[in-house]
Amino acid sequence: MKKFLNILGNLEELAVGGLLLLLAVGTTIQVLTRYFLGLTFDWFDEGSRYLVVFATFAGAGLAVKHGAHFSMEAVTQYASRRVAGGLRALANLLSAVVMLVIAWFGWEQTSLLARYGMTMASLGLPMWVAYLPIPVFGLSIAARFGFKAWEHARIVFDGGEGEGA
Repeated sequence: MKKFLNILGNLEELAVGGLLLLLAVGTTIQVLTRYFLGLTFDWFDEGSRYLVVFATFAGAGLAVKHGAHFSMEAVTQYASRRVAGGLRALANLLSAVVMLVIAWFGWEQTSLLARYGMTMASLGLPMWVAYLPIPVFGLSIAARFGFKAWEHARIVFDGGEGEGA
């Protein structure tokens, strides 16, 4: 599982980096062509919106990997290592369940859009492509939270002698 999450992390980092680079270059070209040539690309506004959503979901998985999500530590910092591990395991498990629910409903919405055959207004791509990051990255975020829950649960089961909390 750890090897799979490492590979997934590398793919997410490449995706986020590539998307942010694409957005920066595209926005620069859009601004330059608008002000110097008087040309605008209608499809870029729509495409950039969907790329930002894609980068946000991919970046959320990386935030879980690096422990950068918002967390409340007022209780766990004063608790014993074992109790803190249990609380963190519970919080991560609940977060994994929430992300699985989001992924499930995201998949239902994506498949509904695919059945209806809707397309994006400017790009002409199938609309389900824009919704695909929700179930895909929802699953990856849930897997990361699940792995973190397991790491913290091991601290509880090992009697507080596990790796770092």
